[in-house]
Amino acid sequence: MDEQKLIPPGNKLVVFSKKKWIWLGVLIAVFNPVFAGLIVGAVYLSEPELRRAGKVISAIAILWGAVLFYLVKQNMSINPFGL
Repeated sequence: MDEQKLIPPGNKLVVFSKKKWIWLGVLIAVFNPVFAGLIVGAVYLSEPELRRAGKVISAIAILWGAVLFYLVKQNMSINPFGL
């Protein structure tokens, strides 16, 4: 393989499968919305090619984090020490 084809000029991000990275970001945002989801969303927002995906992932992380916070708050107020 020619190394010049693998290393882009100007250190730009080259994404061969954007769909794969979008789904990876969505999964991270769903499983750990508050920290990892927002960090991945911020990283995606910093790349021009992934800006739209970054908005989607950040929105999912914020909304899912709010839903989880609400559900935990409701369940803890009912029976905080129950299993």
